[in-house]
Amino acid sequence: MKRLLAVCGLVAISGCSTTMSDEARYLSVIRDGGVIATMNCELLGNATGNSTIWGGPAGLDIAMADLKNNAAKYPNATSILITYSKMNPISQIDGKVYDCSNYKPAKIEVVKSAKAETNKDIASQFEKAKKCQSKGGVWINNSCVISIE
Repeated sequence: MKRLLAVCGLVAISGCSTTMSDEARYLSVIRDGGVIATMNCELLGNATGNSTIWGGPAGLDIAMADLKNNAAKYPNATSILITYSKMNPISQIDGKVYDCSNYKPAKIEVVKSAKAETNKDIASQFEKAKKCQSKGGVWINNSCVISIE
């Protein structure tokens, strides 16, 4: 009887996992502020992973495997940027799928260092950042950084 219960338990647990395809195993996952890592990558589309009936950490593992399988369906997919995740009542993870195979690190140079400013108006900083972005730069630490190749 104990063996029968053990076999039934193993069958039930294994039926809830998601097997990843070979292509899915090699996808890199980017989280928490990794948007910069995808700057020179080509956006291929979006993908979602679900765990159907499971929540919590186990459900997240199942949802991640499902997400990778769905992302791997895009030709040339190399990376997934996580955009949303939840654990309860079921687990779900959403992401953007990228092709970063042609990624080349870019040299960056600080074009103009900002002077030390205290109590500066936030609206003024925001306008500077927007102007920097319109010229292809990134506003970091009160400075406009522009890629030079």
